[in-house]
Amino acid sequence: MIDTAGTIAKGAALLHQEGAREVYACCTHAVFSPPAIERLSGGLFQEVIITNTLPVAEKNYFPQLTVLSVENLLGETIWPVHDDCSVSSIFQ
Repeated sequence: MIDTAGTIAKGAALLHQEGAREVYACCTHAVFSPPAIERLSGGLFQEVIITNTLPVAEKNYFPQLTVLSVENLLGETIWPVHDDCSVSSIFQ
């Protein structure tokens, strides 16, 4: 989860300090409480990849942001759960 992005921004800054040329951030739940957008869009990250498990306000989009949809994964999970079967087959 990314809330205010303080921890992940500090980690990215340290990685750059140690010589990293590119840093990517990924998370499933992007809360984006202030000042997360400023921290994530400030040049530390090549790309910030999140899922759409939480809605992202239009004002919170920035050039490095990529939002991946989980709708197919959730949709494919419903039937096996409904039929009381294993969902592990969808990950193969």
